[in-house]
Amino acid sequence: MSSEHSVYDTPVKSLTGVGPVKLKALEALGVHRLADLLGILPRSYQLRERLPMDELKPGMQAMVVGQVLRLKLMGSPKAQRLEIMLKDGTGYIKLVFFQPKFVAYLRNIEPMTVLTAIGQVNSFNAMLQMAHPKVVLGDKSEELQGVWPIYPELKNLAPSDFNRLIESAFNLIKEKPPQENFSPDILKKLNLMPLLESYQAIHQPEASALHTLLDPAHHPAFRRMAFEELYALQLRLQKHRNAQQQAAAPQVAAVDAKLLFAEIMPFAPTNAQARVINEIVGDLARPIPMLRLLQGDVGSGKTAVAASAARHMSKAGYQTAIMAPTEILAEQHYQLFIKLFGPEKIARLQGSLKSKERRLAIERLKSGEAKIIIGTHALISDDVEFHKLGLCIIDEQHRFGVDQRTQLRNKGKSGLRLPHVLAMTATPIPRSLALTAYGDFALSVIDELPPGRTPISTHILQGEPTKNILLLAEKCVRNNEQAYIIYPLVEESEKLDLLDAEAGFRHLEGHFGGTQVALIHGRMNAAEKDAAMQRFSRGDARFLVSTTVIEVGVDVPNATCMMIIHPERFGLSQLHQLRGRVGRGSRKSACYLISDKLFLSGEAYRRLTIMEKTQNGFEIAAEDLAIRGPGDFLGTRQSGLPIFHHCDLVKHADLIEPARELAIAELP
Repeated sequence: MSSEHSVYDTPVKSLTGVGPVKLKALEALGVHRLADLLGILPRSYQLRERLPMDELKPGMQAMVVGQVLRLKLMGSPKAQRLEIMLKDGTGYIKLVFFQPKFVAYLRNIEPMTVLTAIGQVNSFNAMLQMAHPKVVLGDKSEELQGVWPIYPELKNLAPSDFNRLIESAFNLIKEKPPQENFSPDILKKLNLMPLLESYQAIHQPEASALHTLLDPAHHPAFRRMAFEELYALQLRLQKHRNAQQQAAAPQVAAVDAKLLFAEIMPFAPTNAQARVINEIVGDLARPIPMLRLLQGDVGSGKTAVAASAARHMSKAGYQTAIMAPTEILAEQHYQLFIKLFGPEKIARLQGSLKSKERRLAIERLKSGEAKIIIGTHALISDDVEFHKLGLCIIDEQHRFGVDQRTQLRNKGKSGLRLPHVLAMTATPIPRSLALTAYGDFALSVIDELPPGRTPISTHILQGEPTKNILLLAEKCVRNNEQAYIIYPLVEESEKLDLLDAEAGFRHLEGHFGGTQVALIHGRMNAAEKDAAMQRFSRGDARFLVSTTVIEVGVDVPNATCMMIIHPERFGLSQLHQLRGRVGRGSRKSACYLISDKLFLSGEAYRRLTIMEKTQNGFEIAAEDLAIRGPGDFLGTRQSGLPIFHHCDLVKHADLIEPARELAIAELP
């Protein structure tokens, strides 16, 4: 399938007109081969059609041919302006030039000379004019008419030079027509053009094709460009996966998922949990390292699955490291795993530990006494050594960079052997995006909630937030329930007119008394956050005022009310994660999206009504992806997403899985 060693790999220095200066400019743009040159696609198209001057109107793009009636050079030598009055028998138009190079080129044109001018028509002092139009001597209208690509500005490369390079590239390709690298069946099935036809349709379009070119997401030529990128990415991902699988890994005989689950949990797994545990223990039974991404909606029971995998490795004599992005989440896991396994097998390692606690934890890891180690980024510190690390579980995978995941894995490297990796996320990722960002991972999905999970009703409240907060808080007091109140800011901002957590905390504290309200935000130290969280978990504090630091991992069954202030400031998936902090007990729960705006914008209202309509995280994630785009959805810095030039992961989602299947089929 690969197009290697084709004419598209010809170095651009082979093109006519490419000397040392142009070659340097092209290489600075990342253009080394013909494929790179042809991969610079137009940002728009212009229909060039000759019009008589009496049909011109301000705002239109037009091509005119006329005789020079007069030239007028104005201004000082350092700031000259050239005006050319053009006529064609039906009317007049003024051509205006300010830039010195155009003034120098045109200033000596004789009256009655015929010019062809292409540009944007505007009006100044009731006179039609064009500012800096493209000007050619003579009547070149037939030569220049049609649909013309408009390319992005290219540093140190003039548009005319770039157009000539594109033409030179096609002349070379005509001498050695390349072989198409995908079968006709694939092209037809996916609505793709052959590659050469795609380049021609994009760079040398027919006039009749203009209306289709204006919808590049669906045009077969642009779809082919997107597919080329996706296919190249999937080849890289599958090569990486194959390389990873050349290493050895701890091999632990598979067991029945339900029996394994029953060893630590007093209830049966859901069918989805059992299926996923079987997928994981199946991977652990193979002699190659597991790379698996576990997705599950809020409350679907991912932690119980992770605990089952850790139990399986522990029984075989291997250690499991669980890395969480925040100390709150790490502490939550630590407390749960102590209940499941007892304190003698569990250790924790996080930045807030005192020196003595840290030293003892590191000793227990190194000796092998601790079988399950739970921590934050502290797990990848230089002084941390494991006795026999067999499994790395990375919770909230998207919060970590690829390097951090690799660092943790390398802690268990022994010769050619690597530990298994299970990455987890509570942010449901649409399958198309997961196959792109995590294409080298096998995917597991828990698509079923455990029985007994209480549905959460969601309501949009508009108007005065403080009044709504107090009314809901008083209702919680009457019903002996607990509530989260989430703010977008820690403290008051001069730039943003938004309520903040510290002011909200003071207001509730003044109304209900200090013992009833706890406060958590990212600027507090770990001990302060832990103390506030413990007060809320025990029920000593009825209200937890917070920013999004409690987005994941916090589990307080008596908390039945979630208030999110200024919800239009949050992403949909983030709102869904916050909402998932309630509904964890048997009591009826509700989430209130409290906005100070009486009239929300169309998009903001659409987003919030989606929250009212569904609790399905995958449906919400698909909407969030469409609204925010993949970079913001995953967090561009750590997402692992490549930079796409032609592919839109939302509009071209249907091409991702076929590209992956082809890449897998191509590799041995």
